[in-house]
Amino acid sequence: MKTSLFSPQGMLLGALSLLATATECSAMGTANSLLLTSIAESVQLPMFTWSANGTHTAKGYTTKQADITSVEGMRQDCENINLNKKLSVDFRSDVFGEGLIGYFYKCENISHDTNLYWFTISSGNRSQIDRLCGQKSSYPIVYDSQHNTWFVDEPFYCTQRTAPSNVF
Repeated sequence: MKTSLFSPQGMLLGALSLLATATECSAMGTANSLLLTSIAESVQLPMFTWSANGTHTAKGYTTKQADITSVEGMRQDCENINLNKKLSVDFRSDVFGEGLIGYFYKCENISHDTNLYWFTISSGNRSQIDRLCGQKSSYPIVYDSQHNTWFVDEPFYCTQRTAPSNVF
């Protein structure tokens, strides 16, 4: 994940879930909420966004060769997400280009080598959300320096999608 912001209290990013799942998210139209307006402006959320939420899995490794599972790094990543939530601006820009804003709010280790994540992801570009939810994207291994772990994201399973209500 390219750029991440972490809130020690988790409150700021908890509020983002309300913002990211709204059908009309903008710096000017967030139901008169100063907090949500500030977040939208800070992450440069477009006036109209498409969003998806659901789950996906990822595997963590000790090296780029992806031959040894990083049990500790995966544990730390889940702990961090469950305690603090995670906001990623330009999420997986190496795959989708710029503009995806990812919010990860729950994590569970489901096997010795796999974490399950709950997400909401938004973009001003519908094709990015279509591609994210399309199950055909492949994800190159990426290094997470905070947890000293190389992660391989697996396909995203989108259970809900929203479009801006003012788009025909």
